[in-house]
Amino acid sequence: MTASFGLSLWADIVVSMAFRLILLLGLITGPALAAGRQFRMGFTPFPYDQTEEAVKETYRFLAGNADVVVHHMESVPWIEALRGQAFSSALDDNWKTRKGGTPKGAKVVLVLSPGRGTLAQYWGARENMPIPAGFNGKRFYDPMVMSAYLEYCRRAVEFFKPDYLGIGVEVNEIYLVSPRVWTWYAELHRYIYAEMKKRYPDLPIFASFTLHAMLDRAKPPRDRARMLNAYREIMPYNDIVPISFYPFIGGLSGEAERSLKWAVDQFGAERKPFAVVETGEPADTVAVPRTKLTVRGTPEGQAAYYETLLSFASRHRFAFVTSFLYRDYDALWLKIRDKSPGFFIAWRDCGLLDEGGNKRPAYSVWRRYFENSLISPSTGRVKK
Repeated sequence: MTASFGLSLWADIVVSMAFRLILLLGLITGPALAAGRQFRMGFTPFPYDQTEEAVKETYRFLAGNADVVVHHMESVPWIEALRGQAFSSALDDNWKTRKGGTPKGAKVVLVLSPGRGTLAQYWGARENMPIPAGFNGKRFYDPMVMSAYLEYCRRAVEFFKPDYLGIGVEVNEIYLVSPRVWTWYAELHRYIYAEMKKRYPDLPIFASFTLHAMLDRAKPPRDRARMLNAYREIMPYNDIVPISFYPFIGGLSGEAERSLKWAVDQFGAERKPFAVVETGEPADTVAVPRTKLTVRGTPEGQAAYYETLLSFASRHRFAFVTSFLYRDYDALWLKIRDKSPGFFIAWRDCGLLDEGGNKRPAYSVWRRYFENSLISPSTGRVKK
């Protein structure tokens, strides 16, 4: 789920009514499910509201429905990291809440970002503050940026002790900002990867790519091919194949199987584990304010997507699948809509639970796979 939330065209979900009915009746379990789940399933702790109770409820949900948690953070304490100073109390409190709420025995995926075309916003007294004057206008490869971001990554790893580390988010889209900016980012990525590996040689490190942007029909084929080739430049510096996939972006709803197969065909020769770092599909239709865009979704279409996704992950031995949202954020949207870009609403109805906490059909699909796990809660390993 992008922080810049660059939207493309939207398409109607195409799922036959007969298949939807079969899914709702739970008659399709899939051959992979019968063998037992060997990949992890989870969410980010993105709360549906700004209240303390919403945060607590989010972590309660994760405790019962996730065995991997993604801590996804895109602001950077540039000044403090560069100077080796203590981070702000706001950042400290956020980290302590995340770490304290992570379910016991769950794997941790820590996802950080230096920015998406321009430097990430500043994490000072709060998240998403303007970039500090000393960093404003700096390029990714600037020695000051590289030094600060490396220190931030090191301190975050020391605190969270993650099982996976993301050092970039949906980075293939940086190429769409500018091929030149992409070369600047790629230099930073290679540097951070190499330096982190010196201290943490066994920690899987990656930067995710957007599958929906790679396959977006609204983009000229030549641009898609160039973006793919650019991302391949950093694959030697990725320890997994990390997918961000929102099918409703790029007109791919109803085409999850084909899309995921394309990813496996493109990157399977890398012989690295695949993982879905973030995903979601809407269960309702919403018009994006001040645009002509309409995000179309149904509960049945959402359930069909998760059935396809989880079955595919089983058959292709993915390392983990993480959904960005567990519950619709209508309550949060009402509080932030006046100060947020209108297209932030596009993800509002992607929860497996609706805004009232009611379970959607996709939740039943999730539980069916989650409960069929072969992963031992005590050891975290696949049962023999």
